[in-house]
Amino acid sequence: MSDPKVESPRGHDELRPEAIRLEDLRVFLAVAQSGSFRSAANQMFTSQPTMSRSIARLEGQLGVPLLERGPRGVQLTTHGEVLLSAARRVLTAMADLRRVVSTPGSRTLRLGATATSARTILAPFLSRWIPDNPDIHVTAIEDSERRLHSRLENGDCDVAIVSSPVSPSLDSLHITTVQVIALFPPEHRLAGVDGPVSVLDLADERLLVNGESFPSTGLLMRALDAAGIHGNVVYECSAGQTLAAIAEAGLGVAVFGDTADLRGFALRRHQLLDASGRPLSFDLYAAWIRDGVPSDIRNFAVELATSFRPPTGRAAAAPSPSMGPDPSS
Repeated sequence: MSDPKVESPRGHDELRPEAIRLEDLRVFLAVAQSGSFRSAANQMFTSQPTMSRSIARLEGQLGVPLLERGPRGVQLTTHGEVLLSAARRVLTAMADLRRVVSTPGSRTLRLGATATSARTILAPFLSRWIPDNPDIHVTAIEDSERRLHSRLENGDCDVAIVSSPVSPSLDSLHITTVQVIALFPPEHRLAGVDGPVSVLDLADERLLVNGESFPSTGLLMRALDAAGIHGNVVYECSAGQTLAAIAEAGLGVAVFGDTADLRGFALRRHQLLDASGRPLSFDLYAAWIRDGVPSDIRNFAVELATSFRPPTGRAAAAPSPSMGPDPSS
């Protein structure tokens, strides 16, 4: 009697999950960030059908929809938002792996900041710090205040410049207290005011602001609401210098934090007060994950926090005891 034929279990290979391709993650990241298959295809020097196949393959492997296509472009689904953060971490880890293997002893430091903080705090510091630390490769992520906190907690960046309140899961060191200011062109009726101006003075003004996720805008809008004033926001932009240029053209009053570099603008700047006369201000911190971080990450944050030099013409302010955690914690 012959031995029975032994076969591998049917469908064994079919049951094994197909490995997710790194290139598909890169495609997904490009589409998610650009909001358009066409723009992403141009950036990656490939075709839209190729991009669509990558996204379809990812959605098939994960079993969930990642993108919604509409007349205004591509929007992330809830599942897509989760994958966006995870894809960034995976691709960053792979880039770090290649760098560590090809250049033993080197490591990557991932930083996060808003557009204004990147320009006025991070860039000047890095211009001095990088030449002294050639073995550390620095990458930076620009995002809104609201998202930077979650990026730290998700591991997308090692250190970020964030505003108070700082999450209990993070350690932090105080960098500076930011005063919210209003900027007027020289011919404006409030340009010649001696001293601060109140949100009450902005009742009939066209307002130029950073956006609702920025602390300066949040403080402004809450102060206006408390005073019973409906703020007439006509332009939003993350860059203070762009708002300053629009204000200089006479198209509105710019309101944002006083860390922005305003050299070269013919504007009159005034500290902004709420209706009861209290200055609008917020604190900035260098923050990082509390547990299990390498000492060089904390050392970097300490250097960043202690070396900040306020812009010319702006006095450094002490941290408000009512804002955020104790910077010494």
